[in-house]
Amino acid sequence: MSFSSGQGSQQFDRWERLREQTQRSRAIPMEQALGGAPVQHGNGTFFRRHQDLAPDLCHGPFPLAGAARTVTADGWELLGLKQWAELDLSRAVYLDTETTGLAGGSGTYAFLVGLAYFQGGTLRVEQLVMRQHCEEKSMLGYLAERLADASCLVTFNGKSFDAPLLQTRLMMNRLRFSLDDMDHLDLLPISRRLWGGAFENCRLETLERELLGLPRHGDVPGFMIPQLFFKYLQTGCARGLAQVAEHNRRDVLTMVGLVAGLGSYAETPLQWEGRFRDHPPLLHSEDLSLAQQLFRRRRFDEAAQLLERVWGYNQAREAAPCPPLRSSGMLLARLHRRQGRPERARELWDFMAERFPADPEILEQVAKHKEHGLGDHGAALDWTLRALRGERLTAGRRKALLRRQERLQRRLDRVGSV
Repeated sequence: MSFSSGQGSQQFDRWERLREQTQRSRAIPMEQALGGAPVQHGNGTFFRRHQDLAPDLCHGPFPLAGAARTVTADGWELLGLKQWAELDLSRAVYLDTETTGLAGGSGTYAFLVGLAYFQGGTLRVEQLVMRQHCEEKSMLGYLAERLADASCLVTFNGKSFDAPLLQTRLMMNRLRFSLDDMDHLDLLPISRRLWGGAFENCRLETLERELLGLPRHGDVPGFMIPQLFFKYLQTGCARGLAQVAEHNRRDVLTMVGLVAGLGSYAETPLQWEGRFRDHPPLLHSEDLSLAQQLFRRRRFDEAAQLLERVWGYNQAREAAPCPPLRSSGMLLARLHRRQGRPERARELWDFMAERFPADPEILEQVAKHKEHGLGDHGAALDWTLRALRGERLTAGRRKALLRRQERLQRRLDRVGSV
């Protein structure tokens, strides 16, 4: 029996509809996969699930309640988080979104919004899901009401992605709520400042594994999340969305766990006992960051204590020093010079010049010491010429070195003519 092209197309369409019906009949509904329930809000509905966690539970080394404790303004300022001291962190809302893409713009949707906030002494983790695009307005309206009572928003890279995306979606749905008017604490900058020198990257999953000691097993890759949502729209099976929801839940709890630990860093910067992990390369990366903040606040003795600890560790591992060797050595030399210990500063500059013979900034500092500390203009000129041959020489530094070269050469010429 033969079929015309039109009959073949009709037959294929029937088979395709039958396949879709079969898939939908076997689909796992969202209530069963995620364990939540539909919620009526405004003129529509959306799906929500929530979980209440006791404050003494931990996601990492510190109890979750630590994220809501009061830390002195001086402590937060030490971490470069002065604005945190003015906020009531017990009323903060932690937020993370799962979206249909990473491009942003009006065509990208946040189909799942994860929240965490303290309520009645417990930490509530709440996840809002739109099952169809028509549920977006109802979901965002509920979100706006929840955020209206918050003291601030806490995200991880949310200032550049989550908040602008949600603000666009609010505007597209004609909902009058401005995320720009909220205090927004983004954990990514402080994470890079403290741990950027210790890990290969500062992704949230990396911090959860390396700092909180909670590796993820079977976690859904981020690039698959949009595909799993589109598959749900096609088949009605929420099995994949259950994995996405767990990924989102872990992200939100990791942010709470990080804030719970940061308070210890702010209160006791010189003590390792209050840190996330007792791992020397990590501890010294943190020491360097805290010392830089102490130096800016003119707490020189405490900064020197931290830097000496970093420097001592590097000296013990001279063959394979930890990453902050250069930065800690330069800052420690500046501290010794400022505190009236020029000989110790000279020893550090000489050592650094041996380890980094092509670094123009270090070579320039040695030249300054030879000129002003020892009065040896010939040696200062030699070091200046070496610095001019250094690597990655910026235009500004080259100009300053050329001026130094000319001045030293004039002095030597005057001495030679006498």
